[in-house]
Amino acid sequence: MKMARRPAVWRKSTFVPAVVFTGRDRAAQVRIFAGAIATEVPYADVSADHEGQAATFRELIDRAAGEKGDLGAKVPGSLLPAPRFPLTQIILRTLRIHDEHAQGRTTNDRGNGSQRALDSVYEDGLREWRRRRAPLRSLSGRLEFFVRFLGGSSIAAALVTVLLTAWLDTAGAINAVILVGSILLALLAAELMARFWSSGTYRHGWFYDQPYVKRNDRESLVSYLRRVAELPDSQTVDRLLMFAFIEDLRLAYSRRRPWPGWGRGGYAVLRLGEVDGDKERTRFLRVMHKILTDTGLRVPLLVIVEADTLPPDLCAEDHPAAARVDPARTDLLQAYDEWAAAAVRVAPCPYLVVDTDVVHENPADLQPLQRRAIRRLRPLGYWLVVAATILAPLGVGGWVVLRPCEAGLSALNGECVGLSTATENFDPALAPILNLIVAENNAIAADAKVFRLIYFGQLTRRPAVADPGNTLVGTAAELTGVYARQRDYNRQKSDWRMYVEFANPGQDYERAEVAARAIVERAAWDRSIAAVLGLGWSRTEVREALGILRGVQLPALATTATADRLPEVDGEASPYFYRLAPANSMQALAAAHWLAEGLPVTTGEPRKNPRVGILWQDDPQEIYSVDLADEFAKRYPVRSSERYGFSNGMELKKAAQTACGEGVEVLFYTGRGDLYPALKEAWGSYCADKGVIVLSGDDVTSTVATEVTRDQDGHNVDLRFISLSDPRTGASAQAGTSYGRVVQRTMKEVETERGKSVGEGDPAPVPLPPDHAMLAHDGALAVTSAFDGIQSQGDGMDVRAGVQDYLRGLNVTGATGAITFLPAREPHNAQDRTLWLMSVAPGEELKLERVCRPKGSDARCGR
Repeated sequence: MKMARRPAVWRKSTFVPAVVFTGRDRAAQVRIFAGAIATEVPYADVSADHEGQAATFRELIDRAAGEKGDLGAKVPGSLLPAPRFPLTQIILRTLRIHDEHAQGRTTNDRGNGSQRALDSVYEDGLREWRRRRAPLRSLSGRLEFFVRFLGGSSIAAALVTVLLTAWLDTAGAINAVILVGSILLALLAAELMARFWSSGTYRHGWFYDQPYVKRNDRESLVSYLRRVAELPDSQTVDRLLMFAFIEDLRLAYSRRRPWPGWGRGGYAVLRLGEVDGDKERTRFLRVMHKILTDTGLRVPLLVIVEADTLPPDLCAEDHPAAARVDPARTDLLQAYDEWAAAAVRVAPCPYLVVDTDVVHENPADLQPLQRRAIRRLRPLGYWLVVAATILAPLGVGGWVVLRPCEAGLSALNGECVGLSTATENFDPALAPILNLIVAENNAIAADAKVFRLIYFGQLTRRPAVADPGNTLVGTAAELTGVYARQRDYNRQKSDWRMYVEFANPGQDYERAEVAARAIVERAAWDRSIAAVLGLGWSRTEVREALGILRGVQLPALATTATADRLPEVDGEASPYFYRLAPANSMQALAAAHWLAEGLPVTTGEPRKNPRVGILWQDDPQEIYSVDLADEFAKRYPVRSSERYGFSNGMELKKAAQTACGEGVEVLFYTGRGDLYPALKEAWGSYCADKGVIVLSGDDVTSTVATEVTRDQDGHNVDLRFISLSDPRTGASAQAGTSYGRVVQRTMKEVETERGKSVGEGDPAPVPLPPDHAMLAHDGALAVTSAFDGIQSQGDGMDVRAGVQDYLRGLNVTGATGAITFLPAREPHNAQDRTLWLMSVAPGEELKLERVCRPKGSDARCGR
């Protein structure tokens, strides 16, 4: 049944023949031929006359495509809706109204004979007809037309949702409301379009374009149809009716849209019957033939005709010869293939003649077809495409606006970690500075040459984490330093621009490995990544991240990570690690020197080489505390120090109580700044009255500076600590370099933006710690300086390798002073870095006691 099977969706449509069976066994052969596919495709048999009366041309079309026509019946098991014939049926209904009125079988009054009165005869009849036949009155009809238009509405809803949420910069519940609203609008739009299309109004525009009885501009449909019905030339009306029948079929099989048309795997089949001596059936063929030769259209209809012999004038002058088949010598399918090859002409002869006299002695002996002639794969594919058209846009749109994390980020324990240029999922406290960086990124021209710096630092907090205000202040300060350098660099007259991206390891760097792997995956194909900057905590997670980054030879510049053992991965130090801050060994050297000279006291003389109790944080993930404790123990007399471990605030209080009870004169705190409040409470309870002094490493700088700044006259902080930069603000901390002044100006700008984001009645944001901002700026400065050294290599250069080469041996003066990296391959610590030895007494300002530039075993401290 190849003749009834449609070509694949990716192949062009072909002409379908009218198969003429001739000979004495033609009736049996037609039954066999049609029976193989009659139940699998739209099929109409008009071969028999109704109640013994010969069918007219219009009755033949009515029986095939009228309101109760067989071609419009649903095919069982086809999985597709039945073809519809709105153009054909409205013409048939108009002609019927005309006939009924002409025979006096209507109650309509022509009135005074005006055009309006004449139109009303047809208008009333058509209105009643439309009301009765509305397809949306049935569930299947509603579903069919609704699904046709829901795909386009779904795509529009998804686009509206994504664009609207991006424009409004919304998230969370608001995005869900916008998505639901868009879906409801899509459903409503699909319903309205389905009603409009099912009414036939949209299809009636076809009457303007067809060549037989053209509808005039601004002519109402009723007036046009009345004019058609009253035409004296029945031949023209028949051609219009046939053309409408063909157009309806073509639309039912159309492949221009994801509608049921392209899901139909078999052509419609019409058994016309005997044409010998039957003028109306012969006329049907001639009119159809005329339409095909006039228009060159391909009609998805296989017509089956019976005749003793092919009528000689059937083709008239259009096609003088039909393709004939001798089944005794020629395979029928081969003959069909030959006919199809000839059908590449605009309008081939539509007739394929089958002589049944030599087909088979007894047609009844032929075995029935054992398998389906029309496979169901195509309609199944149609429904899959429909489902994808509807669900995929809504799914993608919903995922885009409702997904917990932007592209490149993964939701882990309530935080969005990974690598991304989007900032919507990062902590709102960072929004002011992130927005400034994003604006700077967006200001880069699309055709500009770009190298990328990835900031690697905490950008989110775990859900429901109580925050006193300084958890992410270090990150905000580092981003400020990066922004200061990015803006300064991008304002230079250069073809290159620095683009900043963000790698979020989550709070406390717990997911640093995930962020590092995201960078590695990106670096595998993106050679524009110059370096990674940040990595400001000395934790095992950061060490693992450094090991991962080492695999792609990506330079990693650490801002405030000071542990000496941090870059040691699997017993080998990473040669791609660059430290900007003084290492713990240098801090320990400065601390030992300070203790040897005597820490400043409120009253009395400083005590030199006092007995020290080292408070170290016993945490398997922490490297900073134990590293600083170990480095200090190496440099301070063993007999004068004792170690006390703790893992939380309660244990810290107990450790301080024990140490002070055992007679230590100084508590050297090497833990994290977030536990300092517990230490201060323990010192006030157990140590203050014994004259014990507290000395701390650099990690408490931000916490202490914030407390002192917020309550300058009423604070009760009594502490000596080491800082990576001058933590003071105002005139007492004037920058010593031009880059330092750039950072200070940028910090003021960012502080202004942070102030604008604070709601009325909320506390002011925690001041940005200068050390983080200065070190991050200098890290970005080191990268840009190294990049400047390779610009001459051209557009195809390997940015990553070039920056790595030029970082070795780099010497540049930044916001924190001179930045010098040795040219050797081993891990690179910036040389001759400065440490600030600070003190603060209750109710007093921060005071600078010493400035040290440790080198080797010499602390090199001075006032």
